Amino acid sequence: MRMNKTKFILAGLAVFLVAGCERLTPATGVTERLSAPYVEAQHQYRFASGSSALSAQERGRISAFLNALVLDAGDVLLVSIPSVGKSSIDMERLGAMHSILARYPAKKQYLQDNNFSTRPSPNRQVGIIRVTRAQGLSVSCQSGVADLGCANAINLAVMIHEPGDVLEPDTTATMSYRDRVGQ
Repeated sequence: MRMNKTKFILAGLAVFLVAGCERLTPATGVTERLSAPYVEAQHQYRFASGSSALSAQERGRISAFLNALVLDAGDVLLVSIPSVGKSSIDMERLGAMHSILARYPAKKQYLQDNNFSTRPSPNRQVGIIRVTRAQGLSVSCQSGVADLGCANAINLAVMIHEPGDVLEPDTTATMSYRDRVGQ
């Protein structure tokens, strides 16, 4: 009797050990099932060496590039601004790009290095404007009982008015606070 009890306990432990080795697949959320195929275009621009000035010709080329794309509110502009390491010049460069891009309805994200070196480099002049445009929405799931949550993902895709929101959602007060605090 004692041997049967030991075999039963060992068999139970073996089942628990094997069950513990089973790989659990995490549930895929509704928003992780959405994607937005997109196209992009890029334009290089140049500041005067060591300053925050953009020539009239450079401003004209930026405007011609963006006007040719006929931007709308769903498009996203990713703007890299070259940093020279002097905070006053870097902030003026950021302000210059804000003023040039203010009339375009696209969402904007400005990227600028934080360079705290004691010897700034005046040779950083070239920045890039990258425009991304969503080409619709796609949902990655199989309808049916085996893939729970698929109907929710499809419903969400139908409700999204602007496909570009999947690439870059509008900033909310919570997002703004988080970005300001640095968390």
